[in-house]
Amino acid sequence: MREKGRSFAEALSQAQALGYAEADPTFDVEGIDAAHKLVIMASLAFTMPLAFDKVYTEGISRISSEDIRYADELGYRIKHLGIARRTDHGVELRVHPTLIPQRRLIANVNGVMNAVLVSGDAVGSTLYYGAGAGAEATASAVIADIVDVARTLDVRPDQRVPAAGVALAEQGDTLVLPEEEVVTSYYLRISAHDKPGVMSQVATICSEQGISIEALIQHEPTEGEELVPVVILTSRAREACLREAVAQIESLETVEGDVVRIRVESLG
Repeated sequence: MREKGRSFAEALSQAQALGYAEADPTFDVEGIDAAHKLVIMASLAFTMPLAFDKVYTEGISRISSEDIRYADELGYRIKHLGIARRTDHGVELRVHPTLIPQRRLIANVNGVMNAVLVSGDAVGSTLYYGAGAGAEATASAVIADIVDVARTLDVRPDQRVPAAGVALAEQGDTLVLPEEEVVTSYYLRISAHDKPGVMSQVATICSEQGISIEALIQHEPTEGEELVPVVILTSRAREACLREAVAQIESLETVEGDVVRIRVESLG
């Protein structure tokens, strides 16, 4: 969408024609396939049971060319990320569109290429990059799985390495952090009437929820248009506080429609 200036529907249609997306693309575009992969990697990384039912999942079907342009203007790229992060309060498991600074390597993973960014205590950040779709890439992954299964056929059960790296009985009862408690920054796009005092109202609502405005874009409305898009980057805030702020902003008489909300991650 960003490189060719296509709409979401056009980009999806081309991906299906090339065999990169399924005829029924729900698993791809709604983040379900990414969530499946995320829970497996989280289980390996954090020695925890598979917890697909606890993954917050949000797709990319509502991402517009307008948001891509504003992200570029702010120095970001929009990517569909699966994030597994261990915090002092629990493990975050979430899949959603995300604004990432353009300078990050993972922000420049395009086309059919996929990447996994791993952060470790000693090694720091490492990136694993390769094709994530297409006939040969898929066939290679399937054959690798078959070989792994075949290698276990003549190994005694008590000598096999468990699929999760440790025996199921040794997996901890890890708390998955509810999405309402996740803390991150946000991109908000508001369609507002071009009247005095709108930004003052928005800033007051954000302040009351403990949210600061870090950056703002407001262009002149096009001729004949009554609504002007207002784009805001916020400070880090709890999801619950952000939701309350968005609900109050949407209730303003000077605001039309839903507020577009995309999470922001620095991945530094």
